[in-house]
Amino acid sequence: MELTMNTAVTKPHRILLAEDDKAWGDIVKRNLESVGYQVEHCCNGHEAWEEFQRKRYDLLLVDIMMPKKNGFELAQAVRVRNSLIPIFFLSAEKTMDADRLRGFELGADGYIVKPFSLLELQRRIKAFLKWTRPVKSELLVGHVFGDYTYNYRKLKVYKNNNMGEAIATFSPTEAKIIRYFFSRPNIIIKKDELLMKIWGKDDFHASRSMDVFVGKIRKQLRIEPRVTLETIFNVGLRLNVPEDLLPEKITIPLQNKLQ
Repeated sequence: MELTMNTAVTKPHRILLAEDDKAWGDIVKRNLESVGYQVEHCCNGHEAWEEFQRKRYDLLLVDIMMPKKNGFELAQAVRVRNSLIPIFFLSAEKTMDADRLRGFELGADGYIVKPFSLLELQRRIKAFLKWTRPVKSELLVGHVFGDYTYNYRKLKVYKNNNMGEAIATFSPTEAKIIRYFFSRPNIIIKKDELLMKIWGKDDFHASRSMDVFVGKIRKQLRIEPRVTLETIFNVGLRLNVPEDLLPEKITIPLQNKLQ
C-alpha cells in the first residue's frame, strides 16, 4: 500500500537524511522521493552539516552512530543555527533511555526505531510536517503573556518593560510545547494528542520525555502565579489562564521565512 501526497503542493518538502549505511540510506531516499519529497542523503555527520548550511530543509532524519560527526553532535550544531526545524533520530532498538533523553534535551522532536517500515516513516513525516508547516499567511513566532514575552525564535522570555535582557531561556522542544498550550488556553489537551503533535508518536519513551518537559514548563510558568498547568487525571493537561491574561500572538508574514 503506497502513501500518496497532496498533488496540489507546488513546492515539495525537502528532507536531509544523514545515514552512514549507504545501501539503506539509498532505499529510504528513493522511497520518500516516490511520494513527492526531495531528499538529500549524506553518509556522515560532517557531510550532512556542510549540506545543511548550503540549502533550506524542512526536516532532518539523523542516524545517531555516524563517522566524523555523530547524530548528537550534528543536532547540536543544527540547533545553534535553526531552533525550529524538526529533527528525528534514527536509533537502534537497544538505545539507552539516557541517550534518548539526551537527544530530546538537544532539541530532537522524536525517535524512529530501527528496524522500521518505510510506510511508517512516510506516515510519521507526513503527520509531523502537516503540523509544523501548515498552509497559512503568517508564522507564529511568539506570545505576549501578561507582563512577559515568549520569543520562540530566540528561545527566551523577556519582561515587557525591558526587552533588552532575557529573564529566562527554554529549549526548542519546550518552545513547541509552550506554543501549543498558549495557542489553546483553558482547553483540555489529551496526552496522546500532545505526544503526536510534539514527538510524532505515542509510546513509553516519548511519554517519559513529555513528563520531563512538562515539569520544566511548570517552572517556567511560575512567573505568572495566576496561571496553572493542570493535570486532568487519565485525560490530559489544561493551561488555566484568567480572561484578562490570555496570550496574544506575535506573528510575521510567512514570506519572511526562518533560516
